[in-house]
Amino acid sequence: MRSESNNLNHKLTGLSDLRESLSDTSYELASLKYALDEAAIVAITDIKGTITYVNKKFCEISKYSPEELIGQNHRIINSGFHPKEFFRKMYRTIGNGKVWRAQIRNRAKDGSIYWVDTTIVPLTNREGKLTRYLAIRFDISEQKKTEEELIKALLDVEQSNSELEQFAYIASHDLQEPLRMIGSYSQLLTRRYKGQLDAKADQYISYITEGVERMQTLIMDLLQYSRTATNKEDLKPVDLNTVMEEVLTDLKVAVEGSHAQIKAGSLPTLKASHTQLRQLFQNLIGNAIKFRGNEAPVIEVRANEEVEQWLFSIKDNGIGIDPEFSERIFMIFQRLNDRDQYPGTGIGLAVCKKIVERHGGKIWIESEAGKGSDFLFTIPKKR
Repeated sequence: MRSESNNLNHKLTGLSDLRESLSDTSYELASLKYALDEAAIVAITDIKGTITYVNKKFCEISKYSPEELIGQNHRIINSGFHPKEFFRKMYRTIGNGKVWRAQIRNRAKDGSIYWVDTTIVPLTNREGKLTRYLAIRFDISEQKKTEEELIKALLDVEQSNSELEQFAYIASHDLQEPLRMIGSYSQLLTRRYKGQLDAKADQYISYITEGVERMQTLIMDLLQYSRTATNKEDLKPVDLNTVMEEVLTDLKVAVEGSHAQIKAGSLPTLKASHTQLRQLFQNLIGNAIKFRGNEAPVIEVRANEEVEQWLFSIKDNGIGIDPEFSERIFMIFQRLNDRDQYPGTGIGLAVCKKIVERHGGKIWIESEAGKGSDFLFTIPKKR
């Protein structure tokens, strides 16, 4: 009797342990279901695609009640956006017992559109037979909205670039032709009638000639600016030491005429546009020579390596600028000095800014009036 009693107690203890274990498992499953329902849009369908379960978030986003959804299939929320082959591929994938993932554009009961990142998992019984499908979705409507806005912005940029290219064509042909004619006739007037008319007439003719020359320079600078904005040149490794040699060759006359000293340290090789970086260094060094004070220009070109980028400095001992104009000078057509003393159209630094930004960097100036300027710009190591 004692032995039978012990066996009975042992069995009862085992059943108690089993109930406790099942209770723990049920609790864990309930906790997992709660967490999933809080985070995701969940639906279960049978193997024919008929909805057998939806959670609260599914109803909230679709605007349908559980009663309106259960017994239906997912065509009830089909927006018509995806082609039929999109869903045929889905059914082939899950019908073969494989997990399927995609982003789907759905339509709610009120007609509003929403996007979901969807994962459909085939579920099987103990024998491995498909019994139902579990669909887990996450609302990505805001993300898709941001993507669409970004795409629109990129299209707007492409449209703007296209318009700039059209302008460049017009500027290089239609605008320059009448200027060439005016220039030719003003030169003809100068050669034929200079000294034969009064001093006022000679002065007026010189004004016309100078105006034509300034307009031609302005158009060429605008062309340069528009080409910088629309340039699609592939980025390749560029040795900036070679670029500096080319720039100093181009500026040889200006360097010798001003007795400028150019001190350049070792420069890196970067993935960039060779043409545009040459233009960038030439503009900045050329400006340092042009905007000089009473002393001969001393210009230092340096490159400092940082963690994710290179920091470049082109420092001079020139006339400098007041810090309140430090942003204005990078705007197109902005001049701070008298044209007669420092000729130019005010486009050069705007071109520099465009080049640096196209390479993913930033440009700025540190300067004080009468104390020289330090133009600094960055270019990322990885593009």
